[in-house]
Amino acid sequence: MADLYALGFALASIPLCIFGLIGNTMVIRIVYKTREMQTTTNYLLANLALSDVIAILMFPMNFGSLDGFGPSLQSFSKFSCKCVIVGTIAVASSASTLTFIAVERYHAILKPFSTNLRLNEENIKKAIALIWTSSSVLGFPGFFLNVWNNEKAACDGPWGSKPNLGSKIYIIVILLFTTYIPIVVFLFCYGSLIKGLYFSNEICAESTNEDNSEKKKLLITFILATSGFLLGYGPMAVFQTLTFFGKKIDLPLLKVKAVLIFLFVISLCLNPVLYAFRSSKFKEGFKRIFLPRSSQTVEQNTN
Repeated sequence: MADLYALGFALASIPLCIFGLIGNTMVIRIVYKTREMQTTTNYLLANLALSDVIAILMFPMNFGSLDGFGPSLQSFSKFSCKCVIVGTIAVASSASTLTFIAVERYHAILKPFSTNLRLNEENIKKAIALIWTSSSVLGFPGFFLNVWNNEKAACDGPWGSKPNLGSKIYIIVILLFTTYIPIVVFLFCYGSLIKGLYFSNEICAESTNEDNSEKKKLLITFILATSGFLLGYGPMAVFQTLTFFGKKIDLPLLKVKAVLIFLFVISLCLNPVLYAFRSSKFKEGFKRIFLPRSSQTVEQNTN
């Protein structure tokens, strides 16, 4: 029989997944269809939305790979044991994209005349290709490390209860590149930007077309998006780190993992809402999708 606790969280996540799929797909559509939205930063935001869409589609696999759904769903659990790695690749892509955004903003605002690490229309596609290539290379060993154990009716591997040496090395590498190295980059880039915009006069007004208030608004938006990712994925990373170093968890592992997956699903839904409230251009893009053209015309005439 399936564990009712894990099943409850799985069912509660379904509306969130639907909302996240719709919202993130709309973000991709807005950037793709609107010429003025096709900037390097917005391309990265669209790539982040694509990563979130893939992670949401892999949500059933995350719950299915848990060993609490009984023999009735064993075939699905076996399938999920391998496919869950696609979600790991999507998480790596999200972390890399947020890191690229932090570095791009740092150079665009603090070092506007330095072109070495600046993204532009010519190299943004290469940057996105690099993100997905490196994320795939990072996650690919998981396909071989995740193996279904018929005796335990559970998925053995990096995220199992007793990972072997190869799985432990894989966990370290994954956590380094999806959590701990990005955190260092975030703290340096955004810390420098906060210092330059709020506490010193390092920001040159004439170095960019954006005024300081717009820069501050964008900075807060990206910090909030990054915080959402860390708050959603961070607890899972901390849990895996504690488990790796032998810290005993006095709670049922199945229930802990179900809660962690649920928190991560919540974080995947936040960015579209954030863009709608923080960006007037994205807000207009959402309106164009939801409101028929006739309604928009009436609204404009009224104004």
